Amino acid sequence: MASRIKFNVSAIPIETLTNENSGTKDVIASEVNKILGGGGDSIDLSNYAGTLIQQGYKDGAVGYLSVTHSAGGTQISTRANPDFIFIKNTGYKYSTATALGVATTDCVLVALKINAYAVSTQGGWIKSDAVAQIHFIEIAWLKPGQAIVLPTGAMNLSITQFGSNANDLTKLDEDIGADQEQSTIFAKTYTSAGSAASSANAVEFLSVT
Repeated sequence: MASRIKFNVSAIPIETLTNENSGTKDVIASEVNKILGGGGDSIDLSNYAGTLIQQGYKDGAVGYLSVTHSAGGTQISTRANPDFIFIKNTGYKYSTATALGVATTDCVLVALKINAYAVSTQGGWIKSDAVAQIHFIEIAWLKPGQAIVLPTGAMNLSITQFGSNANDLTKLDEDIGADQEQSTIFAKTYTSAGSAASSANAVEFLSVT
């Protein structure tokens, strides 16, 4: 049977009600009135034969990633054109690739990195004053224990157009030449208040194609 990955997501909208004795009770938010969730067909994969630094797991063992608190953050994976990405803030400081450090309340900001404009054949970010600049776009703010999944399996279909211009869609971690990846997933450790952290968090991830 072919390699594949199945996933489900869920969210519970909650509101807190106060009774006549000033007690509180959490219930499903009446404006939504349901638990949200989804799942279904799996994403077909080539295999699970990536290296540890590409895939996040190898031979049944995790490879925790040290997500820096320094400017620029840490690239989640060196995997080119992944079809599925899982990212989790473990809630612990980084110790080694196989062992977690101390528990922490620090959070992880996951962002899409877009390179600065270089040449027309590679494109990139440019400010309104025409100054080329590396730019980061927020994808997720992960508190300790929180995780996200990014199913990007549409790239198996070789889709290259999203808007009205040909080739206006770029794949995650797509190598566009001259060692420049146009859109890569990075992460950076912050305190829970959003200020500078003092050390790196350990992040668990899976990136497969």
